Amino acid sequence: MMTGRPGRVPLKFLQDEARSLPPPKLTDPRLLYIGFLGYCAGLFDNALRRRPVMSADKKTYAEIHEEFYPVR
Repeated sequence: MMTGRPGRVPLKFLQDEARSLPPPKLTDPRLLYIGFLGYCAGLFDNALRRRPVMSADKKTYAEIHEEFYPVR
């Protein structure tokens, strides 16, 4: 197994007790909460910069048909 550079201690800034803890589970509700806060922060940033907060270029079938097959 490769351990990286010789003499390197991973996560040296953490205490020994913190390094021995297992990683959080993917079903941890705090991860979902932090992700939701990040999403909301992006929406808020777009609103402050006067960009479309939430948008998608939704075209109806008639608009697409008219765009590709114009009436002569």
